[in-house]
Amino acid sequence: MSPELAPRYRHAALVSASLVNRSDHRLAEDFQNALREAFSVSELVELILQSLLFDGYPCALEGLILLKNLLPDQIPVDEIIEAYSRENVDAWKERGEALCRRIYGKNYDRLLENVESLSPSLREWMLREGYGRILARPALNIAVRELGIIAILTVKGLSRQLHSHLFGALHVGVSSAELEKAIQICAPYTSPDRIQSSLEICKKLSR
Repeated sequence: MSPELAPRYRHAALVSASLVNRSDHRLAEDFQNALREAFSVSELVELILQSLLFDGYPCALEGLILLKNLLPDQIPVDEIIEAYSRENVDAWKERGEALCRRIYGKNYDRLLENVESLSPSLREWMLREGYGRILARPALNIAVRELGIIAILTVKGLSRQLHSHLFGALHVGVSSAELEKAIQICAPYTSPDRIQSSLEICKKLSR
């Protein structure tokens, strides 16, 4: 039997799964539990913000609207704001490359080649915008972020991307047992087939 997840891992997965499940009642409860047991308001906002990479701006906006309804006097938070200056854009590329290389290790160059074969623009956006501008922001560490990402990909049934992020989570210190548990706790938010498929991918990576 796998161990219980640490509160920050558990609530990163639950909130992220709930965001893409589209149940306001359930999401409000998950927000409240996360704030009570794991995250500050600003950290929860950061977790919501990163959802735009995996489920679009509507997901992030609806999550923030609900959070503002729950905490009208605390939203917006005093968050990190990085303007689109030449200096920042260059910094996003640099830190995006560093984070992506850390996550994918020896598979980094192959990842870039594969994405570039689909679209050179997407390769650039992935590094500069996805990894650099958003996922490398210091408000949350990358292990917590990866648990949220894995939950979204599990709920949405995006197994190819899930494989990549499970691999990446292992590289940043999340154990295989923790990954299995994170997938299992997404069960109320998606189909049994998607949970089973995600667990099978996780188990293959752990062999």
